[in-house]
Amino acid sequence: MLITKKIVSIVCMYAVLVVSVQAQSVFILIHGTWGADAAWYMPKGDFFEALEETVSKKNSAVVPFRWSGGCGHEARVKAAQTLTKFIKTYDPKVAIYIVAHSHGGNVATLASHMLAEDQENKHHIRALFTLGTPIMSNYLPHMGTIHYLYNLFSFEDLIQTVLGISLREYPEHKRIANLRVFINGKEPHHAGLHHPLIGKWLPYLHMHFKQHLHDLGITDHISEPSIVYFSHDTAPRYEFDLNRSEMLDRDRQISMMILDSLRNSLEMRDVEITGEPIEQISAEGLQGD
Repeated sequence: MLITKKIVSIVCMYAVLVVSVQAQSVFILIHGTWGADAAWYMPKGDFFEALEETVSKKNSAVVPFRWSGGCGHEARVKAAQTLTKFIKTYDPKVAIYIVAHSHGGNVATLASHMLAEDQENKHHIRALFTLGTPIMSNYLPHMGTIHYLYNLFSFEDLIQTVLGISLREYPEHKRIANLRVFINGKEPHHAGLHHPLIGKWLPYLHMHFKQHLHDLGITDHISEPSIVYFSHDTAPRYEFDLNRSEMLDRDRQISMMILDSLRNSLEMRDVEITGEPIEQISAEGLQGD
C-alpha cells in the first residue's frame, strides 16, 4: 500500500510539472501534519479550485506538494529536501509562490535555508503564505531566499500555539507581515485558515496590503500589525490591529493556565514533566535583508 501511494505521488508530481512547465508563476500548496490525504490542497479541493480560478487567468499554475505529514522534525527536514528539489525543477525565471498550512509552513522555511546553502542556487520564493503555522525558533525563515512572507493566523486557532510551545507571529522584519484573519466576521479555527475565500484572494494580498499601507504613508515595510477581513460580498479590507498586544498577552495567559493544569494533573499521578512555554523568539534567526 505504501509503495502504491509513493508511485501515485510521483505520477501526480510529474503530471502537474508537465501542465505547469509553461507557466510564468507557480503556486505550490503544502498540507500540514497528518494532512497528506486532505482534499483542500489537491485538484478539485475547494481551496485549490478557488486559487486556480483566480491565477489561471494570469498564466499561473497551482500544484500540490504532498509529503509524509509526519509529526516530527525529521519528517519536515525530509519534506524540505524534496520541496527544494521540486522548486529547482522550474526555470529560475518562474515566480515561485508557496501556500502552506500548519507545519507545512515549517517545511517551507526549512527549504528556504536549503536554497540559501546552495552557492549555485538561482531560485527564490517570491512569496510564502503561511496559514496557522506554529512559529518556533528552529523554523525561522531565511529572508535571503524569500522576497515576502505573509503569516495568516487566528486567535481562535487552538492548534497553532501547541499549548504555548510555539508562537503566532514571526519576529518583526520589514518584509514579513503578520496578519490576523477574519472570515465573514469571525476568526477561523485551524482548518478554517485554508478556507476557499482565502484561496480566492491570496494572489492579490500583497498588492492590496501594500496599497493599504501606502495610503497610511507606510512605504518601507509590511510589518504593520494588521487585520485582514475576508468576505463573500466584498474584496478583502485591512485595518491596524489595535488589540494585538492584548490578545497575545491573553494567549500566553491561557497557555500558562492550561500547562499549569496539565502539570498539576500529572503531578498528582506522580508523573514528572519538564519544559516551559516559549515566551519570545529572537529575530536573529531571520537572515537576509
